[in-house]
Amino acid sequence: MLANLRSLPYCRRCVLLQSAAAFVQAAATKGHIEAGGQVLRLAHNSSRSGSGLAGFGGSWGVSAACDQPRRSSTLTARALGSASMKDDGTSAAKEEQAVAAEPAAAAPRGRGRKTPAGAGAEGAAATAKKSPAKGRGKKAAAAKEPEPESEEAAASEGTAEGASEEAAPKRAAKRAKTGAKTKTDAAGGEEEAQPKPARKARATPAAKEAGAEAGAQAKPKAKRGAKEPAADLVQYTAALRKPAPPAGSTPLNILSWNVAGLRALLKKTPDAVSSLVSREAAEVVCLQEHKLQANHQKEVEELLGLQGWHHAWAFSTAKLGYSGVSVHTRSPPLSVVVGLGHGGPGAADPDPEHEGEGRVVTVELEGLFLVNVYVPNSGEGLKRLDYRVGRWDGAFAAFLQGLQARGKPVVVTGDLNCAHKEIDIHAPKTNLKSAGFTPEERESFGRLLLAEAGLADTFRRLYPDTVAYTYFTRRFNCREKNKGWRLDYFLTSESMMPPELQQGGEGAAAAAGPASAWAVYDTWIMQDVYGSDHLPLGLTCVRKAAA
Repeated sequence: MLANLRSLPYCRRCVLLQSAAAFVQAAATKGHIEAGGQVLRLAHNSSRSGSGLAGFGGSWGVSAACDQPRRSSTLTARALGSASMKDDGTSAAKEEQAVAAEPAAAAPRGRGRKTPAGAGAEGAAATAKKSPAKGRGKKAAAAKEPEPESEEAAASEGTAEGASEEAAPKRAAKRAKTGAKTKTDAAGGEEEAQPKPARKARATPAAKEAGAEAGAQAKPKAKRGAKEPAADLVQYTAALRKPAPPAGSTPLNILSWNVAGLRALLKKTPDAVSSLVSREAAEVVCLQEHKLQANHQKEVEELLGLQGWHHAWAFSTAKLGYSGVSVHTRSPPLSVVVGLGHGGPGAADPDPEHEGEGRVVTVELEGLFLVNVYVPNSGEGLKRLDYRVGRWDGAFAAFLQGLQARGKPVVVTGDLNCAHKEIDIHAPKTNLKSAGFTPEERESFGRLLLAEAGLADTFRRLYPDTVAYTYFTRRFNCREKNKGWRLDYFLTSESMMPPELQQGGEGAAAAAGPASAWAVYDTWIMQDVYGSDHLPLGLTCVRKAAA
């Protein structure tokens, strides 16, 4: 019945000809496959690497393989059954001669090329039954065909054309979706290529300038967490420091410095403290976070270079190498109190946790109490925030009120571990949950120390709109970039401020504290001194004229 299958082209990417058996059956029933018959054209429809084509009754077998990728080969059908399968009596030898006599159909090379059409209706019928080619960049070739010889072949050809017409809009839609160029009929009947959608591009400087002239220039976006600089704020420099007090006045210069380890500082710079005393003509030096123990006291007093001075120390006993403050005076103090102790009548007993960390030393001088303090830090993760604002701040404020109740104003200096206002920190928006700038600490600072204890922030009173920092982390070159915090202070009783700077205006009565024989003249920050992550600062007071 079946005489011959012509050479069938195919490529490595689509070698599984799933419907070839159906084509053979259709052609055999019509008697179109004979010795020397027409070529069957099969569309590529699979990417599998091997194929087998089975005929009827297991008598026909077809197998092939591509020699190289993207290279065409031929699929040769061989008769494996007996001569009874032939319906026209042609011998196997004649069939082999017929196959050899007719050249195989040339297979085109390269992806997307069209397969040549067969000469007969059988090729058209076979092609019509195959579905359009699959895979990107491949098209089902529609070659020129002679008119079909039968109604079935015509119907098959019509079906293929209809499938091609249905596929066209889908392909066009896919191209449009991916931004590919598509062709549409123009009004004049000509085809025009549709351009790709324009890609979003940044405006050029010329375009921005034109937009500004047109009044459409947009404001630049501010960086997250960045503070917009205020036009009326100035940066503190040494040039803002007041000149020396007038001749004939009696000045009192007090220095304060968080040294972050006194022995390490003196080992690196032996005259770190004594040189400042000499330069500033200081009468008192207050140090915080010296991190010493009692057995270091004699050794360090010799290293300080303050010969003939008097020293008062507070050491941490709860934790070694931690905290600690000291006050050093040129003249002997009238009294010394280490810790919070009893500030006066009505003062509560000191908390053992306060006393064990060596955070406060108070010396009584002529006409004032000087309190040197290293306020507890709320710690990483704010683990000590409750202790700081719930217990320490209240006890410290009560201690200061008790001192003022004894008839003398107070001067509080040291590392208070709180940047009170936004102006006191370089990035306020991003540090609202950082120790030293939480809303709880700032509220407690203002309410307990400035309001209830009646103290004045001397720097902010003298320089209300000036940006100045006293602490810079050692990382990220923050000091060179001037990104810091103002954590170190000189607070005084309101009565020590000049009358024009007292709370409530010039001539107003002091909010709290006894009358003072001393008046604040200036406070300054020594930005040229290194050796710690804190900067030293100073306070100059002058004795008031006798009434």
